[in-house]
Amino acid sequence: MKDYIVKKTVRINAPAEVVWDALTDPEKTKEYFFNCRVISNWKPGSPITFKGRMFWIIPFKIRGVIKKATPGKLLQYTLRNGKGKSTSTVTDELIEKDGKTELHITDEVGQGEGAEQRYHRSVKGWDKILKGLKELVENES
Repeated sequence: MKDYIVKKTVRINAPAEVVWDALTDPEKTKEYFFNCRVISNWKPGSPITFKGRMFWIIPFKIRGVIKKATPGKLLQYTLRNGKGKSTSTVTDELIEKDGKTELHITDEVGQGEGAEQRYHRSVKGWDKILKGLKELVENES
């Protein structure tokens, strides 16, 4: 069975701590993450929730668990897909050099029924998210 993994990288003209803030501040995530606020205390084992409104009218929540969190360097969490039948693991790795940050996103969508469709949605979604994140951070700096 094939494992579906999305890998994306974006270079952002800002220090890693600024990018980290944009990844973890609910008011900032709302600006680029499909109108979702991300809520967590960012400690391993604690919950993470993406809460928003699809098409600005349909309320939804996506829940998971923080696996690893090193501010300015690494964030890893799981999320339940669809109706909770499977989970994906998302890893955000930040590498700063000369005041600029390279953000590597890995989204392990998994395998089995529906994985290929989730993979294709995830590829498109991360492209939009990373473009919005880069614009938000660079416009603030």
